[in-house]
Amino acid sequence: MRKPNLAISFWALYTLAFTVGLPMIIYYSSGSAPDFPGEPTNFTYISIGLAIIGWALLLAFYGRFYVKTVFTGKSEILKGAEEGSTIIATVINKVQEDMIKQMAVLQLRLAFTNLAGTPVEVGYELMDSKPAERRYEKGSQIELIVNMKKKGGLVVPKGVQVVRNEPMVFLYTFIFLVLIGVAVYYPVFVDWRYFILPHPWTLIPLINLGTAIFIGFLIGLIGKASGVSTHSLRMVMYGVRVQGEIVSYRQTGMYINEQPQVAFNIEYTDKQGMQHSIVIKKIVSLLETHKLATGPVEIMYLPEDPGKVVFFADLSL
Repeated sequence: MRKPNLAISFWALYTLAFTVGLPMIIYYSSGSAPDFPGEPTNFTYISIGLAIIGWALLLAFYGRFYVKTVFTGKSEILKGAEEGSTIIATVINKVQEDMIKQMAVLQLRLAFTNLAGTPVEVGYELMDSKPAERRYEKGSQIELIVNMKKKGGLVVPKGVQVVRNEPMVFLYTFIFLVLIGVAVYYPVFVDWRYFILPHPWTLIPLINLGTAIFIGFLIGLIGKASGVSTHSLRMVMYGVRVQGEIVSYRQTGMYINEQPQVAFNIEYTDKQGMQHSIVIKKIVSLLETHKLATGPVEIMYLPEDPGKVVFFADLSL
């Protein structure tokens, strides 16, 4: 949360320029645009069909994201907080990382007993709107509202205040209006017989969908390679802590930001006495590789899915 708006805005506008502006510039500046429309062919109808499907999917997906982010996201968080359970956590460490609009960005280390009765310690980032009151000093207690019925789960401080980020609302609105404008402008003001690939109206939705799929795949690949669990919050709230044994470890040959991925072969016995042998892959800092060793290690596992395991030290909300 250290100055995130500028980075998000830059990449959002950069992607918009790449997926919307660039196809137009290339089409009209390269001489690809014909002076007169030709007679429609099967390729014309195929191009138009792909474009219609592409625009429908693009506007539906982005429209859903836009409505949720701008209009319903705040109410969903507040409703989830009203319906959640309360957990009392103790602050065991606090680091202030930044100040954003008179709010302190805090990295907290919290200790509490999870919903499965397991004592855990997790990292938690929090925006403190009243830093002068020093409410989150080491040793102080904080009430957390937990709602695991919500998709993905929800953990917020009790009495949380949700404020819309106006610059981001303007950015998302601008992007949505650009997409709607392009989708509507061409069919209204341009002869449909021009809509043959690589015409911008047919190409733009396909490029945007392809870019979204690629980015989603890349984020998932990086998350999987770095050892980030898709069930991280569920692991924190329902996981059981046991001592496992690192039998062996090896570098996989994959690097992210020049940091190596390491595969750990771990054996452990769950609370029912069942033995498990699993592999955990995670990105390890080059500065920490000399500390790697076999031997005992604290891990967390999900009782309903013992194959889901994380290092206890890596737990985070």
